[in-house]
Amino acid sequence: MHWYRAVLDEGRVASLWGIVPLFEAVNGLQIAQPSNRHRHQLNTFARGAERYLNPTLKPVPGFGPKPGQRNPGKTTWFDDNGWWGLAFLDAYRATGQPRYLNDAMIAQRFISVSGWDTTPGRPGGIWWNTNHSFYAGESLAGGTLLSARLYALTHQQNYLDDALKFIAWGDVWLTDPVTGLYARLRKPKTYRNGNIEATPPTGPGSTSAAASADERALSANPDEAAKLEASGLPVPAPGEAHSAFNNYPPFAPSPMPYVNGPMILAHRIICETTGRKSFCDRAADLAARTLQVYQRFWMGPQFDFWYVRTMLEYAQMDNSANWYGIVQRNARSALHRARDRHGLYLRTWYGKKAARANAPKGSVQLHSANAALFAWMAALGR
Repeated sequence: MHWYRAVLDEGRVASLWGIVPLFEAVNGLQIAQPSNRHRHQLNTFARGAERYLNPTLKPVPGFGPKPGQRNPGKTTWFDDNGWWGLAFLDAYRATGQPRYLNDAMIAQRFISVSGWDTTPGRPGGIWWNTNHSFYAGESLAGGTLLSARLYALTHQQNYLDDALKFIAWGDVWLTDPVTGLYARLRKPKTYRNGNIEATPPTGPGSTSAAASADERALSANPDEAAKLEASGLPVPAPGEAHSAFNNYPPFAPSPMPYVNGPMILAHRIICETTGRKSFCDRAADLAARTLQVYQRFWMGPQFDFWYVRTMLEYAQMDNSANWYGIVQRNARSALHRARDRHGLYLRTWYGKKAARANAPKGSVQLHSANAALFAWMAALGR
């Protein structure tokens, strides 16, 4: 396929979620040190990244978990489209190529049109994937930041409208009351006058059907299953789809760093592009809360990279050394502790084995997440 393996010495092709850190690494490298060589490297990667587009998805196309998929019923993740869209925007920033901006718009439209729950009697929310099993903080984070960034670039009102809609929903339905940060997931319910009334009925589109679809999809996409494992949620086992899905709590707080970093940056971008100071205040409040909650990162470099990447950018806007200091400490630790005996960065920032980051041994995702951390320290560091 002329593409990357997911794991050293194995033939499985890298998934979208598994390779997005490498996309960000080549983006950061070109921004940090522009050159013909780095630009060619980025263009080559970005053209390959476009092969993840599944044009057969309905009602609008989106980027699927594997390159070359052409099945309209293939399970597709909305959070993946958020990260992929953000990476394409960074590629646009690094090269000025309009096609990458268009790719980011495709990802955003997929989230906005296909990802938003329009079920009558429910207040909305962005699904985790096209099986409609639950609303995910990762989808909210990627979709919100992607929308805010596209508005800042294009000043098209629909992008701002989407960002504001996503934030408004998250503030009500996906906020952890203990930490005040954005949470992990919420299972779908039917609402009346703002109160939970009942679960949706059984049959097509029910939670049971979504659970069965998730079981099959996660079996075929182990990188996606690792997301649930990293957040401490149960992964459906073969033959246990319904019971496993029911084990997902109706609401899971787990205020994960890679959800809250993008949300903080999205608020700040909206503040600076619209002049609405309340969004700067909200960003500052969320950022201060993360200083208390994220004394040490626990999920793994492929997840936590998105927090440090967005907080590096926030640091430039906020002119505070706090956020830069967090990234610098972790980058120094990774530089000295993440490298294995073969010289590859296949450990966590704290020197733990790949399994502690919910990654397989020899994972290109883990190595790339460390490379991306170094690249963005070079691009945005002081």
